[in-house]
Amino acid sequence: MEKKKWVKTTMALCLTAGAALLTACGSSSGESAADTTGAAAEAAGQEETVQEASGSGDFSGKEIEIATYLTGDTLNAYKEVIAGFESETGVKVTLDEYGDDYESTMKIRMASNDLPDVFETHGWSLIRYKEYLTDLSGEPWAADLSDAALGVIQDTDGKIYTLMTTGSCLGTAVNMDVCEAAGVDPWEIETWEDFNAACDKIKEAGYTPIANYFTSAGALANANGSWLSYEGAVYNDNEAILNGTWDWEHFRTILDYLQTWFDNGYLYEDCGTISQTDAIERCARNECAFIVGIGTSYQTAVVAANPDVTMAMIPICASQEGGARFCGIGEGASFGIWKDTEEMDVCKAFLNYVAENADGINAAAGEISTLPSETTKSYGMQMLEEMESHYPDVFYDNLWDRKYMPAGMWSIFEVAAGMFCEDQSEDSKQEVIDYLKENYTDLYEAAQEE
Repeated sequence: MEKKKWVKTTMALCLTAGAALLTACGSSSGESAADTTGAAAEAAGQEETVQEASGSGDFSGKEIEIATYLTGDTLNAYKEVIAGFESETGVKVTLDEYGDDYESTMKIRMASNDLPDVFETHGWSLIRYKEYLTDLSGEPWAADLSDAALGVIQDTDGKIYTLMTTGSCLGTAVNMDVCEAAGVDPWEIETWEDFNAACDKIKEAGYTPIANYFTSAGALANANGSWLSYEGAVYNDNEAILNGTWDWEHFRTILDYLQTWFDNGYLYEDCGTISQTDAIERCARNECAFIVGIGTSYQTAVVAANPDVTMAMIPICASQEGGARFCGIGEGASFGIWKDTEEMDVCKAFLNYVAENADGINAAAGEISTLPSETTKSYGMQMLEEMESHYPDVFYDNLWDRKYMPAGMWSIFEVAAGMFCEDQSEDSKQEVIDYLKENYTDLYEAAQEE
């Protein structure tokens, strides 16, 4: 299949130091002066270690290299944290800004086992980078991580390999102003049937119900757990998906449902060419109501473009009555330490400093905070808490493709989304399924050989 060959060619190219409280112990009558002096020296050494761990120690003359994929305001906030760490400790930090080339650059550096001292794991701390990372489960901030974070980054043996300060939370973005104008209460939406009924009312009121764009892999990937993976779903295919025996014909159920969005006129006519930026601008103009399977940074961007718009988030719908309404959680700003770094103490001190000073990063990212140190809740965190007040049983899981698909499938889903957007006929559905299955099989088999 030519599309498959094209894709394959393209792919080639917070401190809890109080728990370590040092108390002055008086010597008993049986203690010698040497014992007391030794205990005092040991305590002083512990105090120095704790001080360095918090990022306030003196590491003058030390240098570390940090790699980042962050951009925009989030990168600027990260740079402020780095500057603060340098000022307090005397460490010289070299920051590599890889941007869109991050993954390809890191793969090259992994192959030569020459990695930065600290680098971002961006969703792959367990799946891709674990063998290159340091176990951080004993660090003082580890006990403060939220359950949402641990559900994504904690290994089966309890170890964690990254400091996750923010998480991307994928649900359904809602323009509350459009819903109100159309007489729709989004908090009453539970199933996809409910969702379509709401879309009918929104369309009748003169708005575009759904702003999803089929130029993104997420159009065919982000909501899949609703049908295939979670409690009460039409299928429970997790084991088969993970062991390579999955019957891809089950994916037809998803395509059949998505066809209703096209048939009923819920989408923009140019949904096959628009970008997320286009969707943000249209939502900011109060043209559309929903976008399914998107992170809270989307709502943050909409409000930045038009502060008068009221946004919210609801979970991704259940595929049928009684099924789980879920949100996908992914590593946002997450930082790991190369296991072979020559500056382990400095790197751990840096992560402790980041944990204690993560508020600016969280606010800039517009995502959910995974640490309790946040003093001003980000817009994303506010929406998450509002959603939970209406949906106390919302289910959180890792992003579906990261948990269940072999590495490399994201770009495959992107091409498949374009194929389906162009043609929703039965023949096209079969072509999409065959295309996804063939590439999944190849990537799964390649992963087993690594």
